[in-house]
Amino acid sequence: MVYKIIILKNPKKLIDKKCDKHLKMRLFKKLLKLENTPMSYAKPLRSPLDGIWEIYFERRWRILFKIDEENKLIKIVAFKHKDEMK
Repeated sequence: MVYKIIILKNPKKLIDKKCDKHLKMRLFKKLLKLENTPMSYAKPLRSPLDGIWEIYFERRWRILFKIDEENKLIKIVAFKHKDEMK
């Protein structure tokens, strides 16, 4: 079953600010992979971030998202540089 991807307001602002046009295109291609089987491409985070999954992008970015199985939604909740995660 295909999931719908929703990018929340704050991650959208960061993506627009930090990524050029070509990087955005690669990012959206990466996100499209999540539509069919998000759990096979991502890793679940541990407590206190239970329920949040992450994927790496371009070896320097992390995309954090929640999966809503009931409504078949993927909500992008954060887009962070790997140095910001420490």
